[in-house]
Amino acid sequence: MVTSLIHLQGITVGSRDGFEAMLLRANDQHRLQPVVDGVFAFAELKEAMADLKSNAPFGKIRVCH
Repeated sequence: MVTSLIHLQGITVGSRDGFEAMLLRANDQHRLQPVVDGVFAFAELKEAMADLKSNAPFGKIRVCH
């Protein structure tokens, strides 16, 4: 006879409000800035998507209109 045992364990991570407050404090203390790998015009959307799919970007890909 084969039996399987499943163990499910949850964790408590706090509230969304607490998480947002922590992020705001971290930003105030350390002046966090997102890493932007490339900026593309909306007309260059095809190139932006190709860059994203290539897995080459190190940061965010920004598309401006």
